[in-house]
Amino acid sequence: MNTCDSTLLPQGLQRRNFDVFLICILVALVGLSHWLTPVSHHRLHAIHVLLRKMFVLPIILAAVWFELRGAVLACMLVTLVYVPHILLQWAGNAGENINQIGELGTLWLVAVLAGALVRREKRALIEVAKTHEGSLLALVAALDAREHATELHSLRVRAFAVRVGTQLSMGPRQLRALAQAAILHDIGKIGIPDHILLKPGALEEEDWVVMRRHPEIGRRILSTVPFLAPVAEIVYCHHEKYDGTGYPRELKGHRIPFAARVYSVTDVFDALTSDRPYRQSVSVEEARQVIRDGSGTHFDPHVVEAFLAIPSQEWSRIRLSVARPGSSEGSTDDMLPVSSLG
Repeated sequence: MNTCDSTLLPQGLQRRNFDVFLICILVALVGLSHWLTPVSHHRLHAIHVLLRKMFVLPIILAAVWFELRGAVLACMLVTLVYVPHILLQWAGNAGENINQIGELGTLWLVAVLAGALVRREKRALIEVAKTHEGSLLALVAALDAREHATELHSLRVRAFAVRVGTQLSMGPRQLRALAQAAILHDIGKIGIPDHILLKPGALEEEDWVVMRRHPEIGRRILSTVPFLAPVAEIVYCHHEKYDGTGYPRELKGHRIPFAARVYSVTDVFDALTSDRPYRQSVSVEEARQVIRDGSGTHFDPHVVEAFLAIPSQEWSRIRLSVARPGSSEGSTDDMLPVSSLG
């Protein structure tokens, strides 16, 4: 298991444990209500019958959360709760006995069908997500063909950003948007002329006027893709600073999208720890100190606190685990499993 997986695991296990607990509670509540509802009056008997049909709810939830295996296990639990009730009433009306056995058979049929269908749909959604992932990587590769080293930088920033986002307990949708924005943050540089983008020396002021347009160009490109609409705004704000001195809109504090505030920390961290034509990289500890010094000015203090809570050794392991797609050096897909982002 790689570094990012191990950080996501406790949160995932906590959610799974809660889901299991909720399913057990629902089975217990429906079973208890069903057992305690008298059948002496026809209206009460109707409620009694309605309650036993509610056993389908925890089975459906188990299918959605845990697919076929979960649905079957939930149905086994329902059977353990429901069968004693059938046996205690077995001496009653024969038609009612047959009805209750049929009810139990229906629950098993629902469990098998729901579990199988959910598994099929999830597999299809994962394939769609992988296709989207491939499209995003293709866009980054296109930029990398012009500005070399962009692709690995984007992949590293994605891995770093997801780690910080996990530390901040961001939800699956937020993490997905953060990861996609980290991959695509510099896509607007496709619209920057080569004589500026590839200039070997320092940029002149008039060059910077053009270069600072790349967040807007990136937003325009991404806004044309419906599923990337949330990402476009993050990309547009990825050079804003917490104290309002960034660009393109000089946003300040919480006016900057939260994901963009997370991204900015990890982008600077990767830039500092990477060799550039105009300077050598610095150590992880030196980069951490720069980010600590920028808390409240360049960076959101809350994000800096989460970043600094992660051990230095972990950043080094994440960096080493990132490689180009298809490389034997490491797996970028492992850094951010599609299924883990919902």
